[in-house]
Amino acid sequence: MALVLSGCTTAGDKDAGASAGTTTGSVTVSAAATSMAPNSVDGRQEPTPSTETPAPATQAPGSASTTAQSQTSVPAMWNPCGIADADIAHQGLRPESKQVVDGSDSEPGCRWHSATDAFEVTISSTHQSLQEVKQSGRYTDFAAVRAAGHDATRYRAVQDTNKIGCYVSITVAGGQTVFVTRNLKSDALEPCSVTQRIVEGLTSYLN
Repeated sequence: MALVLSGCTTAGDKDAGASAGTTTGSVTVSAAATSMAPNSVDGRQEPTPSTETPAPATQAPGSASTTAQSQTSVPAMWNPCGIADADIAHQGLRPESKQVVDGSDSEPGCRWHSATDAFEVTISSTHQSLQEVKQSGRYTDFAAVRAAGHDATRYRAVQDTNKIGCYVSITVAGGQTVFVTRNLKSDALEPCSVTQRIVEGLTSYLN
């Protein structure tokens, strides 16, 4: 709203709009003038210092995901391949028969044959939980057992109808350590009893 005070009138007032501002010899003040920025001078608005907040620095591609991954990284798993040869031999296994089983670097495992080659034992670490093992439908006959003070679970593979193999798993940080015995000869001992014995002989590595 423009505020108009009475005053002198000049011929310039008759011009179109008198430039829609202040006229010569007049005290007419336009609405535009009253709304001008505080730092205007002689009707010319001075540049107003910017008050915008600077935009944050652009993060390098991939850096955010790398940070997130490092914050949610899973615990390093125990590598059974590092079991001392003397301890392997003490369990009736041949240290020189050691084979690295297929698996990723974060899920290591190794296999050994018995001294008579009657059976083989595989020990591996996995990020898979016991619940995931149960839900896979590949295993059966789950039973809770104790092994050298540890809570453990014993089970078999569904396809193992001849019962030549046996699993015993122990839950550890980040997943499980799994001990598996598989008979190679018909005169081998019952596999679950062998697996239980080996678990009890090597669980000190998990403490």
